[in-house]
Order: sequence, then structure tokens, then C-alpha cells
Amino acid sequence: MKYIEVEFCLDALDMYSEILQSDLCDIGFESFQDTNQGFLAYCPEGTFSETEMMSLIGRFIENNPDVDISTKIKEIEQKNWNEEWEKSYPAVLIDDFCYVYAFFHEPLKDIPYNIEISPKMSFGTAHHPTTFQIIELLKTEDVKGKDVMDMGSGTGVLAILSKMKGASYVEAIDNDEWAYENAKENVGKNNVDVIVRLGNADSLDRSYDVFIANINRNILLQDLKQYSSHIRKDGVLFLSGFYITDVEILVSEAGKYGFSLDKQISKENWAALRLTKNK
Repeated sequence: MKYIEVEFCLDALDMYSEILQSDLCDIGFESFQDTNQGFLAYCPEGTFSETEMMSLIGRFIENNPDVDISTKIKEIEQKNWNEEWEKSYPAVLIDDFCYVYAFFHEPLKDIPYNIEISPKMSFGTAHHPTTFQIIELLKTEDVKGKDVMDMGSGTGVLAILSKMKGASYVEAIDNDEWAYENAKENVGKNNVDVIVRLGNADSLDRSYDVFIANINRNILLQDLKQYSSHIRKDGVLFLSGFYITDVEILVSEAGKYGFSLDKQISKENWAALRLTKNK
């Protein structure tokens, strides 16, 4: 089978590459390899649509006007794409607290939580600031004996960490079948008891003490009311997946459902919030 290779060059690489890769997966791209200027993206020849790709890039730039993207397209023979991507997959250490690594890395000694994640294309490998920040917030959060929801779970890394920290019941939900299968694989690799489900906010059927939603601004604004109905009084809501400029509107919307802001952190223009449900 022949593949199309697209070279993406981004002038704001650290901030946008993982989000753009996630979007490209939705139109048939199967694997990615990081470069110094951006990344290489691979799509089966029969699936590839330059028109669809350029439309996606146009929407991405419209939503992120400070980023500049250029592309080069060429046809190549089939490769072992996961093997190619693995070559450029770095492990991530968060505050000497949590180490997220792949099977070809060695876990670290004297780190409280080592989490092995299969390096596939589900969002949430801790490389992106949004996932990184939620892990930072979980560092000081007491989840022992509590019920936790990881909504939009991607690889499942946040659900896995919550269970490792002593949560009583942990559930991970994602609406992407690839992410769902990947999360199940990662839960097994780390030998933790986490329920993984394919679905979205409509799939919620119980209440939680801690609710994590690392998605994007529009989905969060759409689903905050539904999240609220499944979070217990005095429960905690962690939000991430949006820019600092989006904080005000999200805090305002959450306030309609009884949430107050406890803490805000930021990294590379991305924000994460801890809120408490007061009623």
C-alpha cells in the first residue's frame, strides 16, 4: 500500500503540534514523526484528500491566528509507521512526581508514579501542556477513596494516575474508538482497575467526587451543565484543553452550575482550572 507523507512546518511547534495531529487523525492520518521544524504525517493514499486537509488547516489557523503552517506533500511506500513514530517519542517527567514513558524507556527510580503509555496516536501522552497541567494539579489532590471521572480520556493517563493515587472508583470515557482501545491497553499495561467506556457526556450515569475534563473550550461550554449534574456537592472539577483567554468565559459558565474557582495554572498560553461545586 502506498502512503502520502505530508511535512508540516509550524512556527509555534510546542504549542500546537499535538492538537493539530489529533485533528489530522480525524481525516485519516495514521502516524506521525516529529522533526525539528514540525512533524511528518502519514495517510493511506486511498484515504488522503488534499482538499480536506487544507480545509482543516484553514480552520485550525482561523482558531489559532498566531500560528503559521506550511506543508509539503509526497508519495512514499508503506513503512512500519508506529515504529517510525516511536523513534521520536520522548518520556515526560512532571515535577519529580509522575513519569510517563513508553515500553522502550526504563521507569525511573525514586519517582512516586511511573506510568507506561503505549505511544499511539490517542491524545494525552503528557507532552502537551494541557495534560501536563492536569497531572500537576493531581499532584496535590487527595483522591484516596474517591470516585473519579476522566472525561475525554485519550490514552487514559489521568485515569491511571488517579487510580494509582488511591481513588476508589475510576472511569475513563472517550468518544473516539481508537482512544478507547488505546486506553484499555494502557490500563492493562499499568495493572490498574479503571473502567474504560466509549461515549461522551450523554454516557454519564453516576456521580463523582472528582471530575476531570481535558477537552476543548467549545465542548466544555456545551457540556458543563451535564457534568455538574454528575458531580457531588463539594466535588472537584478539573478543566483543561483551552487557552488563558478562555478562562473567564469558562469560569462564568461553571458559576451558573454552582462552581467556584479555587486555582488556575498556565503553561505556554494554555490554562488549567480547579473548581469546587458549592451546591
